[in-house]
Amino acid sequence: MNAVKTHVGRCDTCGKPAAYAQLLPNNRRFLYCDEHVPALVKREADKREATEKTR
Repeated sequence: MNAVKTHVGRCDTCGKPAAYAQLLPNNRRFLYCDEHVPALVKREADKREATEKTR
């Protein structure tokens, strides 16, 4: 699973601005606001952002 922080789009659950995106195969994605993001997606996105900052 790939997960990233984003500011593009709206939460699939409530329509608020998206903060996280879960990227799946076949160009599928799920968008989440800070309130509705699952813990696993948030953890993966934060880990990915931290590794990209160290590069």
